Amino acid sequence: MSDPTQPSTQLQPHQRARLTSLEQTVRDGLRDFRRTGQALSEIRDNEFFLATHESFEAYLQDRWGFTAPQAGRLIDAADVAKVLEPLGIQPKNEAQARAFRAAARIVTDLEPEQQRVVARLVEQAAPAPAQTAAGTESDLPWEVPDAAEVRIMASVVKKLNEDATVHHPDSGDEVSMGSLNTPERFEVIRTHVDQKTQAYREKQEARANAPQPEKINWADWVLNHAAQNLGPGQRLELVVEPDGSGAVRAVARVVDGHTGEVLAAGAGAVTLKKAALNLAAEVR
Repeated sequence: MSDPTQPSTQLQPHQRARLTSLEQTVRDGLRDFRRTGQALSEIRDNEFFLATHESFEAYLQDRWGFTAPQAGRLIDAADVAKVLEPLGIQPKNEAQARAFRAAARIVTDLEPEQQRVVARLVEQAAPAPAQTAAGTESDLPWEVPDAAEVRIMASVVKKLNEDATVHHPDSGDEVSMGSLNTPERFEVIRTHVDQKTQAYREKQEARANAPQPEKINWADWVLNHAAQNLGPGQRLELVVEPDGSGAVRAVARVVDGHTGEVLAAGAGAVTLKKAALNLAAEVR
């Protein structure tokens, strides 16, 4: 069996020099996901790792202590950051970059002029520069916008192409997007973005304000309910039985031990936990 850490090919001098430079980038930039991800991507795509290892996975583990998924996340985040940079968005870390993956995928499909429209929308969405204690504007970069809202911007720009039917921003008449001049097009796009963004924010607010379902430890509930609520001769059963289709289901129920009468029962479920929670909801 061959040793995956042994070289399987020879690099040309210029390739060897490039590999050395890329590895220095990885070594120096382990805290910079962009530089690290881009360097690893180039090493992988150009198969520079073959100078010392038989596979990229073996190279990652032996040279840097990375797993393939870890390297994949860094490369993916670096690719996303590269797409976002012309929009004026600079994610601060790998996780933040990956949150923009869906938006970046749409932006990649846009024409350069459409991408510039998205960049303008992003710029307009930025808050005013923060003021320092001395009263001057801070030179710190503005906070990264919501990834979902950037996705909305890109989606609207992609949808409202030349053939799209829209309402004229002044007259309200239905016209084709291609018949509008540049300022009118941007006004139409901005209006659509504002409407969809507002709907998104309202949905998020409603979700945040919605009552949270009560969390119940099903095993504790079974014991507590049995101790506090069962009368003489009653019992609480957790039963697993065939459902007639070849599968089985779990049922939780309260039964009169003398007559066998089912006093309360939850809906059948595929787990004991769900069965107990169904009974809890029934008796509540």
